[in-house]
Amino acid sequence: MDQREDENKMLHKKVSRKKKKHTCYLKCKRAMDLALSGMAVFFLSPVLLGISIAIKLDSKGPVIFRQKRVGIHKSHFEIYKFRTMYADTPKDMPTHLLKNPEAMVTRTGAFLRKYSLDELPQLFNILRGEMSIVGPRPALWNQYDLVAERDKYGANDVLPGLTGWAQINGRDELEIPVKARLDGEYVKKFGLWMDLRCMLGTVFAVVGHKGVVEGGTGTITSIRRKGQDEPVGGVLAAQQVYAKVRESLPDGSKKVLVTGAGSYIGTAVRQWLSAFGGRYEVTELNMHGGLWKMHDFSKYDTVFHVAGIAHADTGNVSKEQKQLYYEVNRDLALEAAKAARSAGVRQFVYMSSIIIYGESAPCFADARRITAKTKPQPANFYGNSKWQADKKLRELETPGFQVCVLRPPMIYGAGSKGNYPVLAKLAAAAPVFPDVKNERSVLHIDHLCEFVRLVIENEETGVFFPQDAEYADTASLVRMIAAEHGKRVRLVKALAPCVRVAALLPGRIGRLADKAFGSLSYEMALSVYPKGEYRIHSLRESIAVTESGNAATK
Repeated sequence: MDQREDENKMLHKKVSRKKKKHTCYLKCKRAMDLALSGMAVFFLSPVLLGISIAIKLDSKGPVIFRQKRVGIHKSHFEIYKFRTMYADTPKDMPTHLLKNPEAMVTRTGAFLRKYSLDELPQLFNILRGEMSIVGPRPALWNQYDLVAERDKYGANDVLPGLTGWAQINGRDELEIPVKARLDGEYVKKFGLWMDLRCMLGTVFAVVGHKGVVEGGTGTITSIRRKGQDEPVGGVLAAQQVYAKVRESLPDGSKKVLVTGAGSYIGTAVRQWLSAFGGRYEVTELNMHGGLWKMHDFSKYDTVFHVAGIAHADTGNVSKEQKQLYYEVNRDLALEAAKAARSAGVRQFVYMSSIIIYGESAPCFADARRITAKTKPQPANFYGNSKWQADKKLRELETPGFQVCVLRPPMIYGAGSKGNYPVLAKLAAAAPVFPDVKNERSVLHIDHLCEFVRLVIENEETGVFFPQDAEYADTASLVRMIAAEHGKRVRLVKALAPCVRVAALLPGRIGRLADKAFGSLSYEMALSVYPKGEYRIHSLRESIAVTESGNAATK
């Protein structure tokens, strides 16, 4: 017992010494930052003045470029850089996402970028205590993937730096996981010797302009496999769309309220819209309880309502739970819409569902294709709760209050729930899979987000049926998901009778067989949107984006 207490005391002393050493170096590091950056500003003031004059003579616009970046503990601050691009270049878009980045860079800017002289104004960020001379380079505020990767290594809990370990070991050439791992290595070896190595390495990196790739990663890269670039999804895909449409977007901003804070769809839409150069200001509102009724709806142009209860096993639900579906999916939606209309909101966008048309056709039956003439026929309380809201909301429409209803099919994407993760598990575990042909309409989350943006931008009213440009079948989806992980799933027609037998069984097994291999699809003509193309990935690309995103969050 005494021996264990002695060991604990020794361990406690060791940890305390380490903390004191760390705290002491933080103070010394701050003193060095102040001294070195102060001297640099003094001695380099003629250089700073000369660069400022050159920028002014070269192109119109401010000398200093300001941009929101991620600081210590994921706080935000405004970073200073010499402007190297023309003034109308998108502010929050990494260079590699621009259509023609070389054309955006000024003549002076090209020289400044080559030798990293555009970073010199960050000496003032260091004096303000927002940065250090050495540390992880500050991420853009919307580089959620890089920030998430750095969280794994504690690299968001130190001051960002003018230069850093990742900077001298690849810079623009590094992919996000590698960059974050190097930032983590810096944190792990945090101390004077590591800082000196970084500063010395910076001299060689700048002189040789190592790792600078114009139009390169800009701290975000595509994931590469077998020599080819995978499609980019999420916020990066939104930034690519913005680069194409920014000239056609009107000035000013649209204010959007997402009713359903923290939801998968609501969060995805908020992040997507945030990439459009300030065109959309998005707020999420928690709809639990009654506090949301105190919220001021009058400042919004559009309310996007996503709060609801998702599909459950309808074969095993109590009467009270069924009633809850109506209270949330129907009554709450109507309350929110009435509050929006009373406050003068111009548009209300509601997430309905393909489920209002009933369940899919049984497996091995003829494909069930929904056309413009198909009447909704909910098969259960879940579908009925959505259908009742769908109808009643459109009755609220007035000349000054547009109601836009979306009836999407199965939505999938990185982090999605529902049927897709089940298929992903099957793809990971099964060497063989039944070769049963069926037809499903599906909708990737990026496509939904862009469709929502378009109906908000155009202030649409009416009913819409967004879906991917290709139908999916269960067997092909499983095979494509497996292929993204380097696996091969063999589709076997001889297993089809097993599925047929399972479908004939009563109860849950029969329902699952029909759910997995049944058919339910929209006629493609219903999903064409003439005012913009929202389907930016092929089906195979959508699967690649989804699985890349899922792998990054594991």
